[in-house]
Amino acid sequence: MEGATSFEKVVEMLGLTPEQYLRSEQLKEWVRRNKDEKYVPSSLLKAWGFEEDDAA
Repeated sequence: MEGATSFEKVVEMLGLTPEQYLRSEQLKEWVRRNKDEKYVPSSLLKAWGFEEDDAA
């Protein structure tokens, strides 16, 4: 998966489809740890109540 974002790589590793993102506790934990430094879709950040970092 050359050229993929870290988020896309994690999603692939976890074997998730977009419909499964919100139900995945593993993905949510990865997002919590990485949201300020890695790309995460803003819709997921909002759905989980995370703040978006303006610098990211």
